[in-house]
Amino acid sequence: MVKNALDKLPKKDSEIKKNKKSENHASSIIMGIFHFTKKILVFAKRRWILLSICFLVALPVIGIAYFLLAPEKQEVITETAKRGTLLQTVEAVGTVISEKDLELKFPITGVVDELLIEEGDDVEAGQILATLRSTKTYRAEVSAAYANVQAFKADLQELVEGTRPEEIAIAQAEVANRRASLELARTTLASAEANLKRSESKLEQLLKEASASLTGDITSVDSLVLQKLSAIETSLNILDDVFATTIIENSVEFHSARLLDSYKNTQREAKQIISSALSGGYSTDYEMALDKLTEAQAAATMGSSAVEIAYQVIVSTPLSNYFTNSIKETYKDKIADERSAVQTSLTSITTELEGLRDATEGYRTGIAAEEGLVTSQQGLRDKALTDISTYETLLLTQEAQLALKKAGARDTDIQSAQARVNKAYADLQRANARLEDVILKAPIDGRITKANLKTGEFTGDFQDFDRSITMLGDSPYRVELYASEIDIPKVQFTQSGAIELDAYPDRDFWMSVSEIDPAASIIDGVPKYRIKLDFAENVEDILKIGMTGDVDIITDVRINVVHVPGRAIMKDKDGNYTIRLLIDGEVVEKPIVVGMETDTDVEIISGVDEGDTVVVLVK
Repeated sequence: MVKNALDKLPKKDSEIKKNKKSENHASSIIMGIFHFTKKILVFAKRRWILLSICFLVALPVIGIAYFLLAPEKQEVITETAKRGTLLQTVEAVGTVISEKDLELKFPITGVVDELLIEEGDDVEAGQILATLRSTKTYRAEVSAAYANVQAFKADLQELVEGTRPEEIAIAQAEVANRRASLELARTTLASAEANLKRSESKLEQLLKEASASLTGDITSVDSLVLQKLSAIETSLNILDDVFATTIIENSVEFHSARLLDSYKNTQREAKQIISSALSGGYSTDYEMALDKLTEAQAAATMGSSAVEIAYQVIVSTPLSNYFTNSIKETYKDKIADERSAVQTSLTSITTELEGLRDATEGYRTGIAAEEGLVTSQQGLRDKALTDISTYETLLLTQEAQLALKKAGARDTDIQSAQARVNKAYADLQRANARLEDVILKAPIDGRITKANLKTGEFTGDFQDFDRSITMLGDSPYRVELYASEIDIPKVQFTQSGAIELDAYPDRDFWMSVSEIDPAASIIDGVPKYRIKLDFAENVEDILKIGMTGDVDIITDVRINVVHVPGRAIMKDKDGNYTIRLLIDGEVVEKPIVVGMETDTDVEIISGVDEGDTVVVLVK
């Protein structure tokens, strides 16, 4: 312990001086703090009343500053997503007017298909009075458009929900099947190539054995053919000399000209075939030898025919002073000798051909069988190559489809599907509008006073009121209003609506659209379109001309759909619809797909479920 204490002491004079200097500096600081504290205490003792007043004033000021500057807690205003019926309406101010007689006419031209009323009939609002021939076509278009809406909605829902696990499992199984098929095709190819190689080797061996065994026979073929065909050619030349003598030429040409022509043609053809056979090369295998003998046999046969015809020419030529019996017999014997020589050559060639065929028959059978195996294995190899190419393509396709199913739908795909749904809705509305144009309905209850239409008759122009239906309404009152350019595309004939008159603030009077002006009217410098509605019941006793009120025309309906307040809908930087949900006390923004919009609410096709808490406003 003493040693440790000694070790801590300074070992040099410089260190001792340095330590003393540090101690003096620390002492100075401590004394300064002591004197400053003493002065403050003296001041506080003398001025305690002033300090108390300052403290009392500063305390509330500090509190107010903290309250004003503290971060304000967010206030979240929410609504609950509901499921129900949405009504899209067009609102305007309407005025009660008086129109008792109604001229009803199709808004388009066409041929009347059915007239369902007669003059004097009592009709109800919405009752069909007449139809055009195109009604069935337009009804079919409405059905098709509705089917498209349902199909595109299903496609959209499928994209939003994503691929089901069962579909991914099926895609994986298809990929596995394609891989197995590809491996089987590769195995088949390897087997076919091995078998083909063995068959080709065996065929080559058989050909070598046949050539080696038949070498002697093949070698003798060339010399035999040369010898025998040359002999036949010599015989034909001798016959030429016979027919070139003056006696034979004069006698034969006069009495046997036709037979002589036959001889000359046959003899010329025989020489050509013999020349072709003799000009061929040497036989190197039994196949070439067989071909050469076959060609030589044909040449010898033709030569034999020529000699036979020559003999018949001499025999058929009658005797004359110049062509005596002695001369005739001499030439007959001469031609007979050549005929015998040619026949001998033909027999030799035929015998050689048959002998070679017999000698090669055993080899030919084995070679033909092996050639068949080679052809078969080539077919199997080619089919396996084709199968491999096909299965590789199919495998790539199935793998790409599997990857696509696993990846799920992109936002752009969902947006595109939503656009198709919207277009399908628009097509359905257009189809309904076209259908309404070919069906003439009673706008109100009343009685038909005139029916100037007949089945099969042309309706005439829109301004031609000679071909129309006139009716007297039970109630002479109607409502007239003007709709803006934005609202007029939504309004269609026979749509329902209601008016709340200023005179009857707690009562709704139901009506239906009966007239829509095709041209705009300028009101206060703004183009607007006049619409007339007919009351659904007789209100003549309680209404007065000129009464006004707020009209709501129901232009579209969505039943059993999820909807939220329109204020909750937002758009991101890409223009996609989003919404904020309150989940476990946290505000979470999600993408959504919207449908029909009303003045207050918006239909939600996907992204929000019934009962979800949606954020309308964050303060």
